[in-house]
Amino acid sequence: MPSRTLLAVGVLTLGLPTVAAPVPKVKGSPYHFPTTVGAKWVYETPDGGLESAVVSAVEKDGDDLIVSREGVDGTRTAYTKTVVSPDGLRQEREFTGGKLGWVLKSTAKAGDSWDMPEGGKRTVHGPEAVEVPAGKFTALRVEWEQSGGKCTSWYAPGVGEVKRVMKWGETETVTRALKSFTPKEEK
Repeated sequence: MPSRTLLAVGVLTLGLPTVAAPVPKVKGSPYHFPTTVGAKWVYETPDGGLESAVVSAVEKDGDDLIVSREGVDGTRTAYTKTVVSPDGLRQEREFTGGKLGWVLKSTAKAGDSWDMPEGGKRTVHGPEAVEVPAGKFTALRVEWEQSGGKCTSWYAPGVGEVKRVMKWGETETVTRALKSFTPKEEK
């Protein structure tokens, strides 16, 4: 008799909705990255820790915005400056002598690819749904294949990267998953 009760409870539980953290509303941003000082990301890391960053400055350069970020505690983060435009996101790439590379071409069609200055190729897919601890987002998926490995990132409008997965050989690791995002409204 107890097994029937457990089966009934299990079946009823499957029908219950799951509750996730509310996804922050970012009003109609044409960018796949926040562009206001004070916007804050908190990511879960593979070791169970947290990585936090905040937009520390935004400068206009022609039609582009140069968005600077830093660790919440004032420390430097990787890729501290991102060039943001309606066409996508560019960052200075390591080991290239300062060359900018497209991290995301938001105007690309699903399946379009481009070469990176430091090697490898990026391909855009989507938009598609991706779920992280911060909630469910509609995002563009970008796969970067280089040196036998693959890095897959999902970028949501107004938020930026919500998830990153690294794959080397048969090992796949979620290296970054958005736990919370706090946008700052433009004044």
